[in-house]
Amino acid sequence: MEEEIVDLSNTLLEIYKRNLEFLEENFEDIFKKVDKLSTKIDEKKYSPKYSLEYKDGYFDILNLEENTWFYAVDSYADADSRAEHANFTKDGSLDLLRKGVDGVKLLGGNSFKDVMPVVDYINDNVDFSNIEFQKIYKYVFMGVGLGFHMHEINKKLNPFTILIMEPELEIFRLSLFVVDYSEFNKGNKTLFLSIEDDESERTHIIESFYNWHSYMNYNIKHHLFIEGYSYLKDELIDYFSTNTVTSFPYSLTIKNIFKTVNFINNEDRFLSVDIILEKKILKDKNVLIIAAGPSLDNYIDWIEENQDKFTVVCVDVILRKLEKHNIIPDIVVSIDPSPMCADYLTTDDPDFLNNSTIVFLSQQDDTVMKVVKDKKYYFAQSIPFISELGFLGSVSNVGTYSFMIAVHFGANKIYTIGNDAAFDQETGSRYSKDSSFSKVESIEHNIQDKDVVSNHDIIEVEGNLREMVRTNRILLTFKHSFESTMRGLMERYTDLTVYNLSDGVKLDGFIPMKFDDINNDIINFENKEKNIIELLDNISVIVEKPDFEEDIKILNLMLNRFKKQKKIKIKNRDQFLEKKLEVMVWILEQSKNMSSSFFGNIFLLYTELADIYINFILNLRQEGLNDKEHLIKINNIWSSGVIAVLKDLKKVVS
Repeated sequence: MEEEIVDLSNTLLEIYKRNLEFLEENFEDIFKKVDKLSTKIDEKKYSPKYSLEYKDGYFDILNLEENTWFYAVDSYADADSRAEHANFTKDGSLDLLRKGVDGVKLLGGNSFKDVMPVVDYINDNVDFSNIEFQKIYKYVFMGVGLGFHMHEINKKLNPFTILIMEPELEIFRLSLFVVDYSEFNKGNKTLFLSIEDDESERTHIIESFYNWHSYMNYNIKHHLFIEGYSYLKDELIDYFSTNTVTSFPYSLTIKNIFKTVNFINNEDRFLSVDIILEKKILKDKNVLIIAAGPSLDNYIDWIEENQDKFTVVCVDVILRKLEKHNIIPDIVVSIDPSPMCADYLTTDDPDFLNNSTIVFLSQQDDTVMKVVKDKKYYFAQSIPFISELGFLGSVSNVGTYSFMIAVHFGANKIYTIGNDAAFDQETGSRYSKDSSFSKVESIEHNIQDKDVVSNHDIIEVEGNLREMVRTNRILLTFKHSFESTMRGLMERYTDLTVYNLSDGVKLDGFIPMKFDDINNDIINFENKEKNIIELLDNISVIVEKPDFEEDIKILNLMLNRFKKQKKIKIKNRDQFLEKKLEVMVWILEQSKNMSSSFFGNIFLLYTELADIYINFILNLRQEGLNDKEHLIKINNIWSSGVIAVLKDLKKVVS
């Protein structure tokens, strides 16, 4: 008996050693966490909460503080039971394909018109009541326990890409003694690990998992080990509900290039990143960024009284409210391509913005430009198209963009108001009173189906100036946007300090500040210099008109190649995928010779979106979907879509 125990101990140590070697080679950050914990335990500087125990022929985890068992049943039988329920259907998964109001048929959209024939073909030919996949491409384990269930499910489903999330480092460390983690990363499999991460770190890992072979992001299978980890599933839903290839569709990117070229040809001024980083026009100035959240109403009179103490940056939707309070912004930021921005920028007093500047992304509607034709405005590239201008970055909301450009302009001490990312806690309003846009929602509404990727669940989260605030997933995208932007900026601008006066959600990296504290701060502020137009003139340039003659020749070559691709007589699924990959590689090679890398990027944006739908239908176990006739039709639809995209690109540069 003693010999068996020694053999078992040696086996566990050998597995642990192999896992440490695997982690050190592939996940060095996690290896360091485990190694540090082990050292502290060995040196008796840390009292473990858990221990690995072998009893009645199986392993369990003993909670040393509570003297309770983690499993309290046969852990091997538990793993078998969990694996038995794992299958190739859509059960236990997040469906990332957007559905219409019926909740069954796939939803289309004008912004990806060239993908719609694929969507329509799926709606016409797929039995959505009987979804079963041939292969599982993406799988998420939330909670490891001792990992036996992960081993069994992995063996049964053999997913290609796996994300394992475990908040407790001690639990993960114990699993290293009994389960070989290299099994999740062998051959063509790819493993992502999130161990003892905070929410922002987990989001970063989820993002990497999502972007890996993103053309397979139509269905994410998952397993929740214990209910106490259900918040991990909520975080997955948060991310997948707001991060999708449809958020920045290829068609809008093509329109952005078209508008950028037109603004350049019109000799409008563009911000130059090189000059911006050199001049740092807002360095050591007190910068106030005003967004449109409901808590702005708490500060509006105070801003009117103290505006001369700050360089004031505001979002477009709040401009008319500021005019009513005689608050003159130094910089107005407007990024949305919608014609509604024309209303936002139309002031009662036509001279109100005479001493202000406007920063646009180069995608503004013609109606907007008519409104500001006599004002001082400047463009930042909406996409990195003209290399000589550089690229400040891109985010989906104007509040975050205002913050981002202020930092790029050199601002290192910033105060923010109105970036709530939450409702008014009494009325449900998403915007400050008198904003140019308003929306009020029921703050009691909640969706119970947690496998639905929904934007409308009402959620309570940590507040900035109060313990908790109510918000929803749509509004939380502003929180995630601010936080991810802040993380990126802090890596570059180490002297950055940002105070958040908003009565909304807490933003990581932003220092909460109450009203009394800001009043104490401004006592020593000097009045600002009123030379903002001169400053922005000094960091902007007029760009020489681009020459696209060679690009047109390459686009013609691409068009001819895809006209041939469209006529190929596909015999089977493998031939279709082989020919499709072959022509995609050829296109990307040709695009390297074009004047901007974004021509190739647009092709990738289209194919990524189209491939999500194509890979979905090709991976279904339904009779006839992989027949020769279906494959010929799918190839024809896909090729026609690429041809349409290339023709749109040609219009841009002709």
